Amino acid sequence: MKKPVQLFIAAAAAAFALCAGAQDAYPTKRIQLVVPFASGNGIDQLAREYAEVLRTELKQPVVVENREGAGGIIGGTVVMRAAPDGYTAMVAAHPPFAIATLLQKTPAFDASSSFEPVARVGAVPLVAVTASSMPFKTWQEMAAYFRAHPDKANYAASGVGSPGQLFTQLIKAKTGLPLQEISYKSTAQALTDVLAGQVQVSLVSVPAAAEHIRTGALRLLAVGSSKRLAAYPDTPTIAELIGQPGFEASVWYGFLMPAGTPAARVNKFYDEIAKASATPRIVEFMARASIVPGLQNPQQFAKSIHDDVETARKMIQVAKLHPE
Repeated sequence: MKKPVQLFIAAAAAAFALCAGAQDAYPTKRIQLVVPFASGNGIDQLAREYAEVLRTELKQPVVVENREGAGGIIGGTVVMRAAPDGYTAMVAAHPPFAIATLLQKTPAFDASSSFEPVARVGAVPLVAVTASSMPFKTWQEMAAYFRAHPDKANYAASGVGSPGQLFTQLIKAKTGLPLQEISYKSTAQALTDVLAGQVQVSLVSVPAAAEHIRTGALRLLAVGSSKRLAAYPDTPTIAELIGQPGFEASVWYGFLMPAGTPAARVNKFYDEIAKASATPRIVEFMARASIVPGLQNPQQFAKSIHDDVETARKMIQVAKLHPE
């Protein structure tokens, strides 16, 4: 009688070990990182740096796919609808992540419930830039020029709910500058027209503008960080210039997966992102791109997103934006 029982126990143990081994093996195939914006901007650069490190850590292909449009909503919808198996993740930026859908009459997704937060990795300030050919060299000169020539006072933004649009609208509300929005599908397109002098100014991330600032093609007018940046110590903060202590225009970057992704896989992917964040390649990239590191685990990130959604509702009211 013992032999059948022993065989059953042995078989059950083997099956359990096989299941555990299968779980431990994740990932076993390609992981897709969806960037909901066009290639070439700050979040795209960050995603590609992480993809290279994760590819080595996981010994699996990690592919970046750009699905831009509608201020990040198109890419977010793609990820929301993906299989919740741990093989699709979004590299998100806020704003617009927690804001874009609040500006829709019928939201495409819910920032708090349509995704599983994996890791927030850092934040980057925005910077106000203009072409070097523009007739103004400082923020004060820009403000004076716009008030004297309101027909020329415009700014480039990459869609409704994008960081540049939201924070520029807040600045407009606080300063009364007669700024008219010129909307683009992506940051890269917006910067192309700013560089060409077709649009006066734009508020973009440091990584997106840094090389153009270095070459002198773009002129730096102000930084959106709470304190002056070490890389640009002589450039004042927007808070200083508009007389609003505490004003900060910055964007956080983070990884999310579709709602329903198993917790074990979310936690595994977080562990790998945490390891990647400590590698020399990522540390050096973040320093070079003026991204302030700030790793958050899934639970911490979930709370941050919840708080950001509530703050976003208030920011939309202040900026007098309306659902479309």
